[in-house]
Amino acid sequence: MSGEKLSLIKPLVDHLAQVGNTNIWRNELADAGVMTLEETMALDEHACRAAFKAMKMTQLLYSTTREVLDELENHQVSWSVDFADDFQQGAICY
Repeated sequence: MSGEKLSLIKPLVDHLAQVGNTNIWRNELADAGVMTLEETMALDEHACRAAFKAMKMTQLLYSTTREVLDELENHQVSWSVDFADDFQQGAICY
């Protein structure tokens, strides 16, 4: 697995965990067959969040780079990038 792909997956999973809630996570875990809905109900919020993040990370690790990029676009995930002063002009020109 490339480092570039992992550098895209981590922010996406963090974003999905931030914008979601326990009900969404429970449903996604059940829909994916990770556990039953009843089993997810037994989890507290932190455990449910951790299970959701682990599931999404695993799903995305086995996805193609194109699929990861599509997920980023679907969820409108973006982040700022700080360039060192030496590289700013080159980045602007690019």
